[in-house]
Amino acid sequence: MSGDIYHTREVRDLAWACFSPPLMHSHELADADQTIANCGLGLSPVREQWLRELDRQPESLHRHLSTLHNTRLGLYFESLWHFFLQQDPLVDLLGHNLAVRTSYKTIGEFDCLYYCHQRERHFHLELAVKYYLSQRGQTTKEPASHWNEWLGPNNKDNLERKVSHLTQHQIQLGKHPAAQPALQQLGIEELSKEIEIKGYLFQSQSDRLPAPHGYNHQRHLCRWITIDQLTPFLHERNDHSYSILDKTHWLAGALSDDCHAAATPTQSLISQLSTWFHTDNRPQLIVAFSAEGVEQKRFFVTGPDWPTQSA
Repeated sequence: MSGDIYHTREVRDLAWACFSPPLMHSHELADADQTIANCGLGLSPVREQWLRELDRQPESLHRHLSTLHNTRLGLYFESLWHFFLQQDPLVDLLGHNLAVRTSYKTIGEFDCLYYCHQRERHFHLELAVKYYLSQRGQTTKEPASHWNEWLGPNNKDNLERKVSHLTQHQIQLGKHPAAQPALQQLGIEELSKEIEIKGYLFQSQSDRLPAPHGYNHQRHLCRWITIDQLTPFLHERNDHSYSILDKTHWLAGALSDDCHAAATPTQSLISQLSTWFHTDNRPQLIVAFSAEGVEQKRFFVTGPDWPTQSA
């Protein structure tokens, strides 16, 4: 990915969503009889220039995002992809969030259907943005951990469940008889399959579970700690300031200038989080800033009993 730091947060999120290294190698998630790849639309010099120009004049992106009536992070992430696929001259976006139904139920929906002029093929692209914290279960000395040992902050999701849903259900939708009329109407006879998972994995500070099978080691494993570990953890660091990230800011690297919550020194962060966990058990995502206000690292802080208490 480009080393540019875009001043417009939404452009930064767009660059991260579409062009940062994927969290997982999709071909390693598939069964032996499946052919699934990561998205093949890389960050070319032309796309880098497009991002720089968009950073200078982001009005078209802002207009596109203004049509979102739901602030859920996954929908925002998908909308950034839709904008890229609509704007890129080498791609025809033929449909997105296209539901497939029978007379009595919805079978699923296509996240994105597009035609790539360079590869001269139609693609079904499924998207996900996920954040998982390690919780050791059956792994002992294996070089890779199990997918079910990576839990969402709310405990109700895990990597195994997400991979299974993506590979066994969502990406298989093009084979369903109920999908054929819609595909024929779009002129699609054959679909290549792509899954792009973005996000972060957070390894326990006190129990360094190895990365799971299929993890892209271009990505750095982050850390998670309990509130009880916070003070010694921060005292080992040399960060300038911290901020509790609003969930809408969980995608690209943050700048202190565009965070809703003001950047605070160490003692203020400890006080804020101690107060939070007295009344709420939801884990909080923290970003550490350099003196220049650029994100250095991010980490989750959980309640003392996570994950035994439901968030």
